[in-house]
Amino acid sequence: MLSHHDRTELEKIERNLELSDPDLATALRDGRRPKSRALRSALLFAVDAVAVTLLVLGLILPDPGVTLCGILALTGTVWTHVARHRI
Repeated sequence: MLSHHDRTELEKIERNLELSDPDLATALRDGRRPKSRALRSALLFAVDAVAVTLLVLGLILPDPGVTLCGILALTGTVWTHVARHRI
């Protein structure tokens, strides 16, 4: 059995985990593994590569539409990276 002090410390840790990372706390409570971010990361890097390719092609070719699409796609990926690391 745990002492009263140990139980209160574990409850503090549990509350802190609930506040800082609720998905992990739910996964630990339910006994399931947290969702893998590998597929999401791979997809994001693929979109990054497409955005950079569009931008480079737009700068090489005399087509402002491709350049604009590349700039918009790159802006979206940068925004996604920033929002992802803020959490």
